[in-house]
Amino acid sequence: MTDSTRRRFLRRATTAAATASLASLAGCSGLLAEESAQTTPVDYTLPEATPSAEVRMGPEGSNRFDPLIVRVEEGGTVTWTNVSRNHSATAYAPANDYPRRIPEEAEAWDTGVLLGSDKSASHTFETPGVYDYYCTPHEPLGMVATVVVGDPDPADQPGLRPPSDERSGRAASELETLNAKVRSGLEK
Repeated sequence: MTDSTRRRFLRRATTAAATASLASLAGCSGLLAEESAQTTPVDYTLPEATPSAEVRMGPEGSNRFDPLIVRVEEGGTVTWTNVSRNHSATAYAPANDYPRRIPEEAEAWDTGVLLGSDKSASHTFETPGVYDYYCTPHEPLGMVATVVVGDPDPADQPGLRPPSDERSGRAASELETLNAKVRSGLEK
């Protein structure tokens, strides 16, 4: 078994187990139904592009990125800082065994799982576009976010296409919400 095949197998097994656990929780308590119900934003203003941005991973012990959307200039750098638990920032890209949700010419990245608080990793974005990414251990829980680089045309962005069937319901729902916000902001 190759490393790529092993990673794909482990990721799918983890996703299936987490999805089954979430489904049982949702069915028993109804807790996830309210949290998952989101409306498509009518109007969203993207942040101004800056030379760099910082994203906190796991604020208040959560499984989320904060902020969910950052925008950097072409050649800008995003730094992800782990503030709780173990998290990663990993591009949706074939190099990471997932369908592409970053620009075709863009370099994929994977911070690896950062163990413990105050650990950080960075990536410099050279290609304009929309980049979706996820936390490897918590993607089934909907821990996804977006980097917008420059002022790309939303028409041909892989990150703005509907998520593939391989995404868990929670990740797919969160990606759709991010897509709507980013598209709205770019179309202004």
